[in-house]
Amino acid sequence: MKAEAGGKHEYGSIDRFRIIAALMIVGIHTYPLASVSEAANFYIVHVLGRVAVPFFLMVTGYFLLPRYIIKKECDTGPLIKFIKKTGLIYALATLLYLPISIYAGHYSGGNLFAVIIRNIVFDGTFYHLWYLPASIIGVLIVYALGRRFSLRVIFITAAILYIVGLLGDNYFGVIYGIPLVRNIYDIGFNVFSFTRNGLFYAPVFLVMGAAMAMARSHVRAGISIVGLAVSLSLMMFEGYILQRSGYSRHSSMYIALLPSMFFLFNLLLIRDVRISHPPAQRGKASVLLRNVSMWVFILHPLFIIVVRGLARGFGLTHLLVGNSVVHFIVVCVLSVAASVFCTVLHSRYKGRAYV
Repeated sequence: MKAEAGGKHEYGSIDRFRIIAALMIVGIHTYPLASVSEAANFYIVHVLGRVAVPFFLMVTGYFLLPRYIIKKECDTGPLIKFIKKTGLIYALATLLYLPISIYAGHYSGGNLFAVIIRNIVFDGTFYHLWYLPASIIGVLIVYALGRRFSLRVIFITAAILYIVGLLGDNYFGVIYGIPLVRNIYDIGFNVFSFTRNGLFYAPVFLVMGAAMAMARSHVRAGISIVGLAVSLSLMMFEGYILQRSGYSRHSSMYIALLPSMFFLFNLLLIRDVRISHPPAQRGKASVLLRNVSMWVFILHPLFIIVVRGLARGFGLTHLLVGNSVVHFIVVCVLSVAASVFCTVLHSRYKGRAYV
């Protein structure tokens, strides 16, 4: 069973999961279960929720990169289009959050030029925007490797980069007691704040997405369900061990995240191949979901700030902020509502309609 990326097939399950993944990212930034159980918040949101960002990277790899890895196409049009679109979104989002970033002191201390470059290239100009430059850098790395090497070599290279990133993230404690290695990482941390970036984190998931687009068949649903359950369970156990050990410098990169993403993405692809809807309905729904998920990703930190401000102003901090579940729900509702509004407004400007 094979679904051709870029063909006439619509990917409804993938597009619907975009919304789920976007809300997972909101959860990572709002700690929705913190007032209920710190442990539940950690394992459900900050361990299992880590599938959200790799999912978006795999989608990009699935649709963009196979042409450059297998066919070795010289037409860089799709690549340039992706970079321009992502760069424009990044620039506009940067302008939106610039006053808040300056107020929060993100551009203070040390060499201002170096701080600006680090923020733009690696850390993101606001805390959630790191994903945008990471996706561009990751795509360029995989593209460059794809011009010269086989898929196997590209994946091995990306996996090595991911391992290097692991040792600067969740497994930092492994190398902390080795002065020479730790000093090398410390030099790197002067250039970027986290190894969760476009150099170490993004390439492996981009390659995984591309590889799944080029696969001649998919793993059967039953095997994928069991594989996903086992992989997520291992990731939770991995999170437990890492939390107990105190090894983590940051908590974005897990070993078990790789098989988890393989089985999750495979399940979504299988569902899309099996489900058949009228093409017109599939197309409109997919475009709407894609754009809404993008806006939710961009706008949700703004609504975190808005909700906190309104809570203070109306004396409702105990409810809208202190209750983490309510806080998460309100931020999600406002983010989704604003995202639908922005999507519809943009579609009318472009002369399109979703209904």
